[in-house]
Amino acid sequence: MALNTYADVPLNADPSGRFVPWIVALMVYLATISLMVAFSVNSIIHRWDAGFSACLTVEIPSINPSDVSEDVDNGQIRGRIIQTLLKTPGIGSVRTLSREEILKTLEPWLGEGNDLSQLPLPTLLEVEISQRDHLNGDFLKKALKTILPTIIVEDHLGWQRSILDLAYSAQVIGLLIVCMIMLAAIGTIAFTSQTSLIIHRNIIEILYLVGATDAYIARQFQNHALRVGIKGGFVGFLLSAMTFLALQFFASHLDTTIFRDGGSSMTLWAIALIVPFFITIFMMLAARFAVRLALKYVI
Repeated sequence: MALNTYADVPLNADPSGRFVPWIVALMVYLATISLMVAFSVNSIIHRWDAGFSACLTVEIPSINPSDVSEDVDNGQIRGRIIQTLLKTPGIGSVRTLSREEILKTLEPWLGEGNDLSQLPLPTLLEVEISQRDHLNGDFLKKALKTILPTIIVEDHLGWQRSILDLAYSAQVIGLLIVCMIMLAAIGTIAFTSQTSLIIHRNIIEILYLVGATDAYIARQFQNHALRVGIKGGFVGFLLSAMTFLALQFFASHLDTTIFRDGGSSMTLWAIALIVPFFITIFMMLAARFAVRLALKYVI
């Protein structure tokens, strides 16, 4: 007996599945965007973490005679501080920021175009941490305050952790959204398959009479889920691609490399291709399993 796999059960004519490809397209689009955002946040976190956790900022204010017990000038105090930093285990290098660099940093808060040449500024040292595990931050602060009590040592890792925790939470929420979308897609196709099974009950009974097996009937619904997944996945991919290209266009005018970096861009395109594939696979398996389960009770 030769049965036509695509015509024995007219699933394409079901009113219940008419809008399923569009629903799948929307789910593919939302899942892709959520994964892209999660990956982008992860990339930004790693870059930001590497940039801030590997450095300290030491602020040396102008020295008043009452601040130190010895008759020394600013240059001598700065030299002793730099020597102490370089001798500290875990410290790689120390660089003194120029006045122009400090003014450029302060410009967004003080406003552009203002004459800042007469503004009194402290001395700022940019300290590179080579091995954070070997660095004792508390001991370093005590040693520097012994030299100058008014010195300020800023370790960015402390306040950075709270922001990183918030970013990681947003990333986890994005992944949970993707999982919920996948479950929604599986539930949609399973419900639609069982509804179609009831609608075409008479046809399926005839197929049983001519020798069709449960596996063959389930394959009918599996193939239909494949076609629906391909249609919806393609539309969802197009929507994701247009969104990504729009973000790349806007990112080209911003001071950001997340959408312009070659490796990141390739990964985001890979996400846009992988998500429709996996959603389609899961839909096929869900349709087959739901039909095989329902055939035991419906027919």
